[in-house]
Amino acid sequence: RLEANQFSIFTQKFHKSVSKSLNHFNGSIVKKDNTNYLVSFKSVSNAVFCVLKIQANFKYITPKFDVKNRKIKIGLSAGVPVSDKEGLFEEVVLLVTRMCDFVPKQVVISSEVKSLYESENRNAIIDKELIRTLKPSEERFLTQLIDYVEKIWNKPNFNVTNFSSDLGYSKSQLYRKIITLTGKSPNNFIKEFRLHRALKMLFKQNGDISEIAYESGFNSPAYFSKCF
Repeated sequence: RLEANQFSIFTQKFHKSVSKSLNHFNGSIVKKDNTNYLVSFKSVSNAVFCVLKIQANFKYITPKFDVKNRKIKIGLSAGVPVSDKEGLFEEVVLLVTRMCDFVPKQVVISSEVKSLYESENRNAIIDKELIRTLKPSEERFLTQLIDYVEKIWNKPNFNVTNFSSDLGYSKSQLYRKIITLTGKSPNNFIKEFRLHRALKMLFKQNGDISEIAYESGFNSPAYFSKCF
């Protein structure tokens, strides 16, 4: 894309398509950049319908031979503008960002959004094939998991035994909960978390490969390169 000078064409088509859908379903853009939108809706039904429209249109603005590289992630949650966190809708934004980053489904919604949608639409059923709904217990575990991982992710001596004991679960419990939520084992989850953080450091040119490998919690630059 970049070499063919087509990236700007793709982004123009993408943003035009998203804006059209948002206007149709009365979505208000809170903020956006080239790869992210934060949007609020007065109606949960409009939010869900808009999400499905954006998802359906996405395949028409990317080349047919690029199918395996297409990726759009959308999260929906409900909440109040002001909480004990800084910034507007900060708690909602944090949960939605984590839903997009760690739950392996293109569209993920919170349990509250599901409940509100069903009450607005006379108990209409959410299609599980199109939309993943998190249970309240999964939302709590996701928050607990990422809050913890963000504190320890770059410690080289960290292992799954620490992981389970610090979170208060047995190894088997932790394995089941992480697999169910993220589709990854605890070891793979930590490894990919580190690799994504390393990718950001590489992009910002925060050091050479070896420095970033050690800063990301890898004991060996060679193993880091192999995983990467």
